[in-house]
Amino acid sequence: MPQDVTTKSSSMPLPVKLLWQRGWPPAALLFWSRISEIENVSRDQVAGDFWSGKKERSKVACRKLADLLFAAGHGQEAIAALMLAADPAKPQTFEIVLPQLGYAIEHLWDWPVASITRNHALRRLGVWWNAARGDFRDDEHSIFFITRLEMLDQERAPSDLAVTDEQTRPKHRYEPKDFSVVVIQKDKATTLSKDQSGFKDLLDVRLPLVVARDLNTVRTTLMTEYPHATTAIDLVLRDLREGEPVWLKAVLLTGPAGVGKSRLVRRLGDLLGIGVYRYDGSGASDNMFGGCPKAWSSSIPSAPARAINQMRIANPIVMIDEADKSGTSTHNGRLWDALLPFLERETAARHRDVSLDAELNLSFISYIATANSVESLPAPLKDRFRIIKVPAPRILDLPLLAANVLQELAVESGEYGFVWPLAHDELEVIARAWERTGLSIRKLQKILEATIKARNASAVRH
Repeated sequence: MPQDVTTKSSSMPLPVKLLWQRGWPPAALLFWSRISEIENVSRDQVAGDFWSGKKERSKVACRKLADLLFAAGHGQEAIAALMLAADPAKPQTFEIVLPQLGYAIEHLWDWPVASITRNHALRRLGVWWNAARGDFRDDEHSIFFITRLEMLDQERAPSDLAVTDEQTRPKHRYEPKDFSVVVIQKDKATTLSKDQSGFKDLLDVRLPLVVARDLNTVRTTLMTEYPHATTAIDLVLRDLREGEPVWLKAVLLTGPAGVGKSRLVRRLGDLLGIGVYRYDGSGASDNMFGGCPKAWSSSIPSAPARAINQMRIANPIVMIDEADKSGTSTHNGRLWDALLPFLERETAARHRDVSLDAELNLSFISYIATANSVESLPAPLKDRFRIIKVPAPRILDLPLLAANVLQELAVESGEYGFVWPLAHDELEVIARAWERTGLSIRKLQKILEATIKARNASAVRH
């Protein structure tokens, strides 16, 4: 078998991308999508086995694809196929891929992504070497899932950014310990009431600012999970800087109902390690977003203040969901009017909360609103938001979207094991049903839930 793996790319090599996949299904989908662009390698002869849902058949198909790809001169893709064929229950399956993969990462491949260094990749590869030693022989999970769990704590630690290569070490103006801010200064607050006792321990306390880490991984993961929204994802992420506190200029995501706008915001928060506080715009008929005066019997602090108190960080994301459905009556004030002052960063840095009767520094909060349409929104609000369109999914996005929804359903049900993709015939049936009902992620989830129930019922009968 040829050993040529010297192919360099202006983007990250496919095998390196696979090291960051959270399970076998997303890794397989990423690989399958890449080789579809190769004209002289036919996938058809192994597609049935590759997507069979049977572990051994899939692994054999991966090895066949590796042979075809090596013969055609596509070294990166061939190594990726061998990575998919690796099985922790059979340590010897790592022996054919690890020497080539390790050498290529250390000596051959380059990629222009400072946030994912050669050292990062080699540390992840260390988990694979442990698998080759037999450390995970009794683990039923895929090596991708195992690597994710093994690296989770390390990747969250600030020391994860420490590298020996001076050219790839992030240049920060501050050390991580300086990324904090006092949200409520005691000398700028009156005595808090008994109902507001939860805010007392925030007085003069420096709350942490969550820092952006591994932004390329965040971007790649989101684009894999939302293939129909790649442009929107790029626009949302453009304000973030590696190693600096997470903060976004106000964003309004607009698009048809059910395309995944709210889910995209929550997933962004998950990947950034930051909390997302949801405010329901559809139920907002007054200015409760800005809080109620202290003298009122039912006084409540503003939504941004509640977000900080709940999450104990100074830069949460506040999501105003379905902002276009908020009430238009001016009797008790409108959501739009209450929201505007928080969007001016200088004003937000010295916001006087009417319920707490205290000055708050809310300048690091990010605001993301969602709406099906912007027609009903007032001009001042639209002027302060970056309006980003999230298009409806396409039928060609089905394999990726279905795999991601299945993964979520497995997590929700507590089935963390090896989650196999849908069989080819199942995808065809789902595609027809999805097209009939309208291409929305919400409807796809319902179709997949019904498919899983039918699959389980069939398994019980047999």
